[in-house]
Amino acid sequence: MTTTPHLALPLIAAAQAMKHVTHNEALARLDALVHCAVAAEADEAPAAPEAGARLLVSGTPAGAFAGQAGAIALFDAGVWRFLAPRAGWRVYVAATDALLVHDGAAWRPLADYVPDPVELPRLGIGTAPDALNRLAAKLNAALFASLTTAEGGTGDLRFVLNKEGAGRTVSQLYQSGFGGRAETGLMSDDDFRIRVSADGATWRDAAHFEAATGAARFPGGLPGLAGGWRNLLINPAFAVNQRGFGGGVLAAGAYGFDRWKAGAAGATLSRAWEGTMTLDGAIEQVVEAPDLRGETVTLSVEDPSGALEVTIGTDPHWASGSIAAGSGRRGVALQVPWEAFADVTVRISAAAEATFRRVQLEVGAVPGTWERRPIAVEEALCRRYFWMAGLDAANRTIGTTAGLDDTHHQALVAFPVAMRAQPTCAPSATGSFALAVDDETGWAERTLTLLEFLEASREAARFRLSTGIVTPRGRAGQWRAYGDGRLPFDAEL
Repeated sequence: MTTTPHLALPLIAAAQAMKHVTHNEALARLDALVHCAVAAEADEAPAAPEAGARLLVSGTPAGAFAGQAGAIALFDAGVWRFLAPRAGWRVYVAATDALLVHDGAAWRPLADYVPDPVELPRLGIGTAPDALNRLAAKLNAALFASLTTAEGGTGDLRFVLNKEGAGRTVSQLYQSGFGGRAETGLMSDDDFRIRVSADGATWRDAAHFEAATGAARFPGGLPGLAGGWRNLLINPAFAVNQRGFGGGVLAAGAYGFDRWKAGAAGATLSRAWEGTMTLDGAIEQVVEAPDLRGETVTLSVEDPSGALEVTIGTDPHWASGSIAAGSGRRGVALQVPWEAFADVTVRISAAAEATFRRVQLEVGAVPGTWERRPIAVEEALCRRYFWMAGLDAANRTIGTTAGLDDTHHQALVAFPVAMRAQPTCAPSATGSFALAVDDETGWAERTLTLLEFLEASREAARFRLSTGIVTPRGRAGQWRAYGDGRLPFDAEL
């Protein structure tokens, strides 16, 4: 007998006798299979089935159902007939209120193909979701309102974002033209950050709140307000120049502009009137006990004309990187070696002559805006390590003296700020200084023949002076410096 390919309905043959039998058989199958529903799944046939009864034969059939596992059993004309399912057939099982779909081998719950609405793998509202954005919505506004107490809720609303662990990211990303411009959240650690970007590629922290302490930092600065001492370097604009360095060659280890000295191979360094530095070689600054071990720091400069090598650490443990030439503030992030538990040396090197401005060293992985400290503050910071008396003008009074004996005077020089440690002093030649004494007939000023540095504390230094001329003991005097008279007090690291 010829049958249809899907439901196996018998077809009437040409010139067939008793066509009604074949036709009725096809109708009976259609009646059993279309909108198919069975009473239950059964291992055996019931004792007294009603005509038209349908059952789903279980996987362990017995009795009249033996050998018919998975078939749909139809009780028709007093006998059980078995309809073998094919892929795609669906059946409703009344006893379990379940919809089943046959996959060509076995019956499976409909939920395997159509997920339960309470756990959708993807959802799109006005736009299609994808493998990354499993929830996607295209709309002009969205409202989240709390479930009120009258409705059985608490009246509160909390929007929870959770990440797998501390090293992961959970954030809210704000885009313009599908390019990132701002982001808030916990990015790669558990500190809360707000960061921004002009191009979606380079990101800068605007605010950083430490999870452990609650401390707030603003790496980008607060325009119009103090930057919070982000810059760990002193005299980063090379504006303080107590030694009177006019630019040029610096021997290895020699200081030029305050706090900056030449590296082991020396350097050639100069400063233009507007602050642009020209460097060939290496310069260094020793940062006093910054407690940076293991920290990520960024050293940055403005408008480097050539590549600059940056090294940070303490001998023999160093971290190194490069700043590429370009416009604007450009920097390199480095992790300070864990062995650098005391003072840290920062070195900037140029293999070929290069220019740059405004050096900045700060904690964090991105360069912040330039921190502009008042020049008076920079001078005070520099004078903690070095102070030059007698530099400002010719024939300047350095201090007062008191006669020790007939030919010697004692002078005490007070420092403008307390120095880092007891300084050393190598004064200019004695002929660069004079002592003026009132001998009751008028002030007599004579060139020194003796200048001896006796001792110093962090606050002041004591000297012994003599002009070789007898003066009354205890007589007051003035110690003066001529044009090239200098008293350099050095407490550099």
